[in-house]
Order: sequence, then structure tokens, then C-alpha cells
Amino acid sequence: MSSQALTIPEILRRLHGLHQQMDQLRGRLMKGPRLAQAHQEQIRQAENNLDQAKKAYNDTRLASHRKQLEYEQKLADIQRRKGRLLECDDNREYQLLKDQIAADEMAASVLADEAIELMTRVEEMAVKVQEAEAALAAAKDAAAKWQAEFEKQEPVIRQEIAQVEQELKHLETLLTGDVRELYQRALRNKGSSALAPLRGEFCGGCNQHVPLQMRSQLLLGNAIWCRSCGRLLYLPENENPHSRS
Repeated sequence: MSSQALTIPEILRRLHGLHQQMDQLRGRLMKGPRLAQAHQEQIRQAENNLDQAKKAYNDTRLASHRKQLEYEQKLADIQRRKGRLLECDDNREYQLLKDQIAADEMAASVLADEAIELMTRVEEMAVKVQEAEAALAAAKDAAAKWQAEFEKQEPVIRQEIAQVEQELKHLETLLTGDVRELYQRALRNKGSSALAPLRGEFCGGCNQHVPLQMRSQLLLGNAIWCRSCGRLLYLPENENPHSRS
């Protein structure tokens, strides 16, 4: 069908479809920067998690080293007191040394348990560092893949937008008189939501009831707009009297 043969309802239907298509295309175009920002945020979070994991690992490793030194120092104290014990010829001093050695051995046992626990935690922290490094690498890989994919999609989307804009401009030139004026006003006020089909007795944009007199005017081919939302109304294809045989 040629452009000259299009009826007003057909032009309005096509315009509405093109505006919806334009919204989708622009949404896809805007999705790129939004997702890129989301990927960068994931990378920043992964880097932060890695920094925290490394700090926890280093702190735990340092605490383990200190605990090992304490344990070794306690063992040295025990050996020193045992040496003094062999040289002691005073019963009171001998008993005092034995009591100190027993206390040191108990303390050494506690230190040994704590040192083993810390060494275990160091191993666990090392695993967490590896996991954080893997998560960061995965985040960077996902960001790079998305960027590469979007760089392929972007020119195609922009080309489709240009085509839709061209068709919109062409169809808008076919509108004349009151219809053109109502369309332009609705477009200024509602943007891409300027048009809506009549769904039975209701506006397809806001679902508010459309009076019978206005519906009758629409069936006669006159331009009407929804008094509730300001959208320019048109008849769906299956209700367009001009499309019936």
C-alpha cells in the first residue's frame, strides 16, 4: 500500500508502533553505558573484596608468626628453668622451679593450640585471597566481553534509530489539519507516549473510559484525544471501518 493510500487511523497506528520501536532502540542504546557502569562497580567491589582478603591474610599471618615466637620463647623458658633445676641444691627453690616449669608447660600447650589454630586460619585466608583474585578476574573478563559485544551492537542500533526517525518524519508529513495539530500537541506533552489505541470503551494509554460521543467521532474518522491523559486516540486495526471489506 502506498503512503498516499494510507488512512488516518493507519498512519496513527504506524506512528505509534514506530514511537514504541524508537523507545526500545533508545533503551538498548542507553543500556550500554548503564551496564558498563554496573560492570565497573562489580570490578570495584571485587577489588575491595580482594584488598580486604589480602589484609585479613596478612594480619592473620603476622598474628600466627607472633604466636609462634611466643611459643618458642615459652619453650626456651622451660629449657632454661630445667637447666637451673639440675643445678639447684635448695629444696624450696627446687620446688619453686618445678612449679614454674609446670605452669610454663601448661602455657606452652595453650600457645601451641593457638598457634595451630592461627596456622589453619592462615591457610583458609590464603584460599579466600585466591577466590577473591578469581572473582576479580571474572568481573574484568565479563566487563571486557560486554564492552566488545556492545561495540558491535551500537552502530547497528544507531542505524536502526536513523531509519525509524526517517520513517517517522515521512508519516508525520501525511498528517494534516486538526489531526496534525492534535498529534503535535500530544507529542509535545507526552513524548513517545503521545498515541494510544481505543480499547473498546477505554483509552489504551490510561484505561479511562472514553464517552460514547467521542468514540462515535473516532468511528467517523475525526481526531479525538483522551480527556484524562491527553493522548491522541486511534482505532485498532480490527476496529477500523476502512479496513473492512
